[in-house]
Amino acid sequence: MIPILRSSRSLAKVLVFPFVALITVLSLLIGGLSYFVGSRAVVSVAEQMLDQTASRVALTVQHHIDGATSVLESAFPRDLPAPPDLNSSLDAIRARFWSATSLHPDLSNYVFYGNRNGDFVGLFRYAPKDAELRVKYSSLSYRSAYRMSSINGLLGMSKNDETDFDPRKRPWYQTSQDAERDTWSDIYINFWDKDLVATRSRRVLNAEGEFEGVVGTDVSLNALNDFVRSLHVSPRGIAFIMEANGNLIASSDGQNTQAGQAGQIGRLRADASENSIIRNAYGSLQKYLSEEAVLGKAHNTFTFKDNDGELIYGAYSWVRDNAGLSWVTVVAVPRGDFLSMLDKNVLWTIAISLLAVSMALVLGLTIVHWVVRDVRRLSRAAKLIGKGQMNVALNIERQDEIGQLADSFMEMHKELSTDKLTGVTSRAALLRYLDAAVHNRNNRKQREQHASFTLMFIDLNRFKAINDTLGHEYGDQTLIEVGQRFLSIVREDDIVSRFGGDEFVLIFWGVTDPAFADNMKKKIADALAPPLQCLQDVEGAQDMTVGASIGVSFYPQNGNDVETLIKLADHGMYKDKEAGRKGPTGAGLPPL
Repeated sequence: MIPILRSSRSLAKVLVFPFVALITVLSLLIGGLSYFVGSRAVVSVAEQMLDQTASRVALTVQHHIDGATSVLESAFPRDLPAPPDLNSSLDAIRARFWSATSLHPDLSNYVFYGNRNGDFVGLFRYAPKDAELRVKYSSLSYRSAYRMSSINGLLGMSKNDETDFDPRKRPWYQTSQDAERDTWSDIYINFWDKDLVATRSRRVLNAEGEFEGVVGTDVSLNALNDFVRSLHVSPRGIAFIMEANGNLIASSDGQNTQAGQAGQIGRLRADASENSIIRNAYGSLQKYLSEEAVLGKAHNTFTFKDNDGELIYGAYSWVRDNAGLSWVTVVAVPRGDFLSMLDKNVLWTIAISLLAVSMALVLGLTIVHWVVRDVRRLSRAAKLIGKGQMNVALNIERQDEIGQLADSFMEMHKELSTDKLTGVTSRAALLRYLDAAVHNRNNRKQREQHASFTLMFIDLNRFKAINDTLGHEYGDQTLIEVGQRFLSIVREDDIVSRFGGDEFVLIFWGVTDPAFADNMKKKIADALAPPLQCLQDVEGAQDMTVGASIGVSFYPQNGNDVETLIKLADHGMYKDKEAGRKGPTGAGLPPL
């Protein structure tokens, strides 16, 4: 009995152990394959998400910064000579400054002017009906501040300040007095409010064409810091804005300044931040910024390791303008934030595979196929989206972690590709699709689908009147309704995109016929002709409509790059708008 038992045990080892080892190895291979394929798919999507997020932050910051240009122009139009006597022109100046600070009150709520004599006037808006007029004459040893509640409202009692103040010694004045164009000052501490600001300023000439003074507007870094802090990148993700020299401008962790030993507020460098992700991101980013400076181009995404050795994925984008501004927006997310679901899924896959040791091999292989198939679909979908394809169908209907990952993937794709207000295609997604269309002509399928297209650049007429008269809420409702009307007249594969403000771009794939464009212009006019439904409950606005000024360009006849096509269509739109001002804009519509 003993020899037989020993033999049977040996036979069991020979038959069972190799089988168990085989299934175990297969289980490990399955888990590894699931992790490898899934991680590649998720990392690909994550890098795109980071790149798009950094670009969206940069576009938002750029929008805020660009607003300073219109604020300066409203405060002191370029062709308007500076007054020789500040006191005699004070009423006119404060009226213009009130209007200027109404344009972008969140960031540019302070406009000021100093002349070569040392006189100064500024208007600071605390609220829509609360402002402070600040005046300093060179002949007086004190400054005066007066509260006012409207553009021509009575000035309150003066509040005097004996602190020495000379506008000619301020950074914004010294930066612009010899400059031929708008300039940005270095970031400094505001004299009145002790707030970190950057000032966009411009020299002002007198009636004889000689330098008379400098007009400027502050952009509050605290306001930018609040905006970045409101972003939710990921549970541990960080977004921040910095100057090229490393000085922090804004950060989602709320830290952008530091207190000195004497209690003064000072600049905080990224490499001195308390947040380790910001410090390490800045250190790694120097390599990419250097490569970009030397080679002229660099990848906008990068990776680095945190102090704990965890891999961090990052992306950056520039904020630049023609006045010398050069800022960098950076987004960084730890690997675990977007791979945690995949990690859990791999653990479940391994556990299920280990249980399959006691099950039939056929059942195990079926499970393996069931697990890997949809992960591969997810990977292929990520690659197609990465190449700029718009309509990617995933078709994964599961209730487990892979199904959740697939749902999250499609929700992420939709979020990145959709304008949050109107629900149509976002500007960033539009540019990505067009860039893919014009750069993938060697791809047969891409060439067949997007070998040619018509681009229509549309600017809404009379929208500003609705927005200014009825308020931004009805302006937003108007944009939503207009976007839906555009969607109702295009084909399924065509694109309706909100390009910015009240501007839309329509893409019609596979057609470049001027007659088709003329027909679509008529359809657009007909679609916009009926009164706006969103205004039917507003007294006196039931018959309000919007019109459209339209510019058209054709690919590839009019250009082989996206920028050229958009500029050409934008130019055509302005010609159409100008023509509309000289005559009727359409049947039943008054001239602009």
